[in-house]
Amino acid sequence: MDFEKLIDERYSVRSFRPEHLPKDVVEKILQAGHKAPTGCNFQPQRILVLNTDEAIEKLKKCTKCHFNAPTAMLVCHNTKESWKRVYDGALSSPVDGVIVTTYLMLAAQNEGVGSCWVMHFDPTAMKEQFAIPEGVE
Repeated sequence: MDFEKLIDERYSVRSFRPEHLPKDVVEKILQAGHKAPTGCNFQPQRILVLNTDEAIEKLKKCTKCHFNAPTAMLVCHNTKESWKRVYDGALSSPVDGVIVTTYLMLAAQNEGVGSCWVMHFDPTAMKEQFAIPEGVE
């Protein structure tokens, strides 16, 4: 797809078909996330693919903004693997995670899959429901 057309047509979807995404489509989307630039190419992102009924039920315990999507990707960043700015100790990994998420959403659009970026969730519940380890946000 032409890039201009891709970014013009992409919008936040809040109504989804009930089918989980096929594995090949998930893989294409993930490949884009792995190609996203990160600070010093440290690649601190951790992407959890929630593509089962069980995983989506766990997600629903963490946010009301799930929009009944049958597939979701939880983008995290490992603070221990982040590039750190020497002047003040600022980590690049939170920004890296946002860049990765943007690549995932654009790749989804390219595959004909709608997406919606959501930050309204309970981080403690996410860590508990998905056994996210210490140092991963």
